[in-house]
Amino acid sequence: FNTNLRGAWLVSKYVCRRMRDAKQGGGSVINISSAAALNRALLPGSLAYASSKIALDMVTKIMALELGVDKIRVNSIAPGVFKSEITENLVQQKRFHNAVFKAVPLRTFGTTDPALTSVVRYLIHNSSQYVSGNVFIVDGGGTLPGVPIFSSL
Repeated sequence: FNTNLRGAWLVSKYVCRRMRDAKQGGGSVINISSAAALNRALLPGSLAYASSKIALDMVTKIMALELGVDKIRVNSIAPGVFKSEITENLVQQKRFHNAVFKAVPLRTFGTTDPALTSVVRYLIHNSSQYVSGNVFIVDGGGTLPGVPIFSSL
């Protein structure tokens, strides 16, 4: 909870003060949430993690409300299952691999580049000047309601 919520909030608070004081016309804050904060990605044993990430999504929205006057945009990215150093051993387990492939319509794991980096590039670019207070879900469709485990097509 301290890292996922408090740490992100303290860093954002410091950075936003610097953005405001620089008088450069705003900026962009991007919080990294998780699909675990969404109703379709609830897992047993994830109480602290999921709670901290959904709280971070709310912090994102409140910060967007409060900092909009300073032209500071605040958004969040909620990734699904990604191949990374943290998940390396997990994604290699056949049982986990099969479960993800049944639940994720795109039938693959995400990778940080380009899946996450492309969203980050968009959010820091001037083309997103009217985008604030949103949670961008990058999960291969895994949090869609009604994901078919068996297809009739």
